[in-house]
Amino acid sequence: MPESRPVRTVVTRRKKRSNPFKLSLILMFYVVSIIVSFLIYANNFDISSKPSPTYNGGAPKQEPVIVTDSEGASVTDAEGNMVVEMSDIEESKSENANPVPESEAQPESYLNSCMFIGDSITTGLSVYKLVPSDNVFADVGLRIDKINETAVKNTRFDEPVKVMTAIEEVRPENIYILLGSNGVAWYNNDSMIEAYGTFVDDIKTKLPDSKIYIISLTPVGTMKENIDTVENGKVLNSEIDQFNARLLELANQKNVYYVDVNSELKDASGKLPDDVTRDGMHFTLDVYKKFVNYILTHTAK
Repeated sequence: MPESRPVRTVVTRRKKRSNPFKLSLILMFYVVSIIVSFLIYANNFDISSKPSPTYNGGAPKQEPVIVTDSEGASVTDAEGNMVVEMSDIEESKSENANPVPESEAQPESYLNSCMFIGDSITTGLSVYKLVPSDNVFADVGLRIDKINETAVKNTRFDEPVKVMTAIEEVRPENIYILLGSNGVAWYNNDSMIEAYGTFVDDIKTKLPDSKIYIISLTPVGTMKENIDTVENGKVLNSEIDQFNARLLELANQKNVYYVDVNSELKDASGKLPDDVTRDGMHFTLDVYKKFVNYILTHTAK
């Protein structure tokens, strides 16, 4: 009788199949997480790509600054996000408080330590004998972009002298600059600001211990704003305000002082009062006295 053999049972194991629905959920969750993370990041940092509002007598411009520890590493919160705080641009770029705040009044003798550089507006300081004529280097139409090419008459020198030459010889303790009153309407303002910056740098190189004050352009009256064209002399206070905002920014960048005489001379309507000017730009002795008094009561420590 033949030997019986055991019957072999073959067990076939099925491979476990992945659930496509579950994979879709995982993928969707991953994509959503990336999108949410990006939106959070963009919301925290997109302010740095937007232009800051122009300073016009209100709150100072601000920019985001990443908080760091004593070793310079960025500080993160509990969720791992970098900590960012807002900082005033003016404070972060300049050691000086600008515009220069009101201070203890200086005696009139303070003006003997100053040099005033400017155009026809500045000439009034010596014409009305409010500042020693030896200390006023100004001329009608003097331009900031031509400052190193133009010789100016001054009672201290026998011949017209270039401003930088005078600065090196006189070596004043305080230097006040007011240029651009007419040019703001038709000269290229970018070029004017660049020329201002170069001039300031040159002064700092020659006289590193002198204090440099940039004076705001003064306001104009209704007559100047109502002239029909720029070619005929039209200037708007809005243009002056925009240029002054850039002068303030420049003063902070260069770590020099900015004196806001403009706000002091404006009336309630934001203009130079019409009863103190004949041409809408140049003003009377009383206004110049107010101008000088503002200088004397707004000096750096």
